[in-house]
Amino acid sequence: MNIWLLLVAAGAITYASRVATTAVLPAPEGRLGVIIERLPAPLFAALAAVALTDSAAGIDDWPVLAAVVGALAAVRTRSMFLILAAGLVSHASVSWLVGP
Repeated sequence: MNIWLLLVAAGAITYASRVATTAVLPAPEGRLGVIIERLPAPLFAALAAVALTDSAAGIDDWPVLAAVVGALAAVRTRSMFLILAAGLVSHASVSWLVGP
């Protein structure tokens, strides 16, 4: 099977399932709604922690650490665009300073 066809099919299935869930199911309320609303932040933090450490639990990649710090500095804006932009600019700056 063509890899591009597989990627498009997987993307379509994922997108369709999310649209169907949003359209059919009501938004969760109460404590469950609060937990689900706050869930992305810990997930992204866990992914960042894995990316920052190697098997010896030390800093592995300084540009990635700079991206996390830059993104965390922009969190107060509550704008995903600004958070991503701050992370990208921080990563690019440190990559340029310390080399690849």
